[in-house]
Amino acid sequence: MAFKMKGMSFKDSPITKKDKDKQVPLSAYEKSQGTEQIGGSKVEDINNLEMRIEDLKSDLKEGKGDMTQLTILKAQLAKLKM
Repeated sequence: MAFKMKGMSFKDSPITKKDKDKQVPLSAYEKSQGTEQIGGSKVEDINNLEMRIEDLKSDLKEGKGDMTQLTILKAQLAKLKM
């Protein structure tokens, strides 16, 4: 049985922070394109980032997209692959 002691907060627990660090939030452009954020395990997070990077690269070739978001996604992917 789980319980919460008075004064304890699980909002900023190490587990919660770790999960937040794995996912890069969707940019406004990605939201407008209907991109979904899939994740859970490390492998799923890596696959999700790789798909988002490829989508943004193809959009940038067409003159659309967000170069800043692409840079952020690449950095997060490198961080996860370490």
